[in-house]
Amino acid sequence: MTVIAFRPRAAPGLVPTPAGQPRVSGTFRSPRGGAGKMTGSLRLQRLVLVPHGASVTGVFTGELRGHEGSLIGIGSRRATTSADLVQDAQGFRPWVRPFQLDLMGITVDVAGFAVDPALAFPGLDPTTRRPPAVPARDVGPLS
Repeated sequence: MTVIAFRPRAAPGLVPTPAGQPRVSGTFRSPRGGAGKMTGSLRLQRLVLVPHGASVTGVFTGELRGHEGSLIGIGSRRATTSADLVQDAQGFRPWVRPFQLDLMGITVDVAGFAVDPALAFPGLDPTTRRPPAVPARDVGPLS
């Protein structure tokens, strides 16, 4: 007899968000009737700056629950969406605009959310908001 080992599932409730990943939430029309809620996270892969704005690419993972709180499912989807750079006290912060995401064949209206600049720009020095200084290299005498 073949035995298949399954990894233990997370306890009912929210999908655990790894440290530093932005929280994502949204609403959808539940297949069981009423409005459902989605909670999850974004694993940021890329932030692209273009003249007319910015875009964010990553893997969105979310837990879908019906209006009565019952679990409908957990899904993930790689997506690219529009973002703005919003200035705050510490500099510029990427703000993802509200958008629609298809999870498990269900269209979810995802609310806008902020992305930590350290995730969007890895290697940034949080105290100066600039890339780390690169030490000068001695290339030797020029001939």
